Amino acid sequence: MLTKGDIADIISKRLAESPASVEAPVVARASRPLPKRVFITDWEMKRLVKPGCKSVKVPANAIVSPLSLDWLDYGGIDVVRE
Repeated sequence: MLTKGDIADIISKRLAESPASVEAPVVARASRPLPKRVFITDWEMKRLVKPGCKSVKVPANAIVSPLSLDWLDYGGIDVVRE
């Protein structure tokens, strides 16, 4: 079992190594860029909803804030994802 002193020694040895001898971690890259996601706050949602409407359209990959969802649920407004 490692003690706190052992862990401190391992970390200090690793930090003392020269940067050339330390290999950078390999980061997997996506072959295609990920689609950007939109975050919709309650303020933006209130601007999107027109008076008397019973639904609001948002992009399919949009993140709707929990406060917005509560506000929509209270008003009886459905969220339609495009």
